Amino acid sequence: MKNKIEYILLSLLFGIAVLLGLAFWLNTVFGFNLFFKGHWDELAKLQAMHTPINTGFYISIGVAILIFVIGLYIIYMPTVKRVTHQKPAQQVIQEKPQTTTYTEKETIKEEPQPKDIQIIPSRPPRLKLPVNMAEIASQQHTNQENLQTNKVAHTESQNPYNPMISEIFSDKGYLVKPNPKISGFSPNLFAIAAQEILWIGAVDQDINKLHTAIKKLQSVFQETLEDIQININAFMLDTMNRYESDATIHIFKSIEELKQFMSEQPPVSNTEDDQESFESYSEYIDTVIQYIQNI
Repeated sequence: MKNKIEYILLSLLFGIAVLLGLAFWLNTVFGFNLFFKGHWDELAKLQAMHTPINTGFYISIGVAILIFVIGLYIIYMPTVKRVTHQKPAQQVIQEKPQTTTYTEKETIKEEPQPKDIQIIPSRPPRLKLPVNMAEIASQQHTNQENLQTNKVAHTESQNPYNPMISEIFSDKGYLVKPNPKISGFSPNLFAIAAQEILWIGAVDQDINKLHTAIKKLQSVFQETLEDIQININAFMLDTMNRYESDATIHIFKSIEELKQFMSEQPPVSNTEDDQESFESYSEYIDTVIQYIQNI
């Protein structure tokens, strides 16, 4: 019974050592934290999108499993007992018949005691989008351009406020982006400006869905950016008088109120330094638009 418990404990200790070694390898080479649920969720999303993933990632996991299986086999492999025969005792002439005594001695190899393993907790690294995320956006960019004209015309026919809202923000210096579909919600405006400013707006829609879309955007920004804050502003053009006020969303009852509000806002910065940063920011938003519509 004692030997069985020792084997179980030794197997458990060996498994922990292999697991920690695999976690260290994946974290160092691929930036993947084996103990962080968010990374597993992100991997599942990429696999569902059929996004190519480095083959070495799967090979590393396979090698760790193989090492673990081989180690268990070595632990539980039957030990060969070696029998050594001592020399026969010196014969003594006696009246009784001569007898020779043999003794058998079993030699048992002592199992080496594994060294204590110190588990050092580490903060999970900031999750980053895969390198080929830009390729995903570029693959869909061509189809997006071909469908953009029909999409804009169809959207304008559904809601006549869309071109007027886009014109208000364009005149103010904002860059109006295509409206993405965020968790089943399609806004009526998606515009950006320098200094990481983003405006999202809706016309006569469910304000709770707008809140959900904002939270989804904030989640993606927090997962993919480090030390950069995206300033999200939101408004609801409520021509049907469904909402009185909201703590985080501007409520306007008419297009004139929205136009008056925007005219009172400070002008968009257009300095050379801001322009260079804005181009990078615009490319990042394009990538996020393509990414968020596929999750």
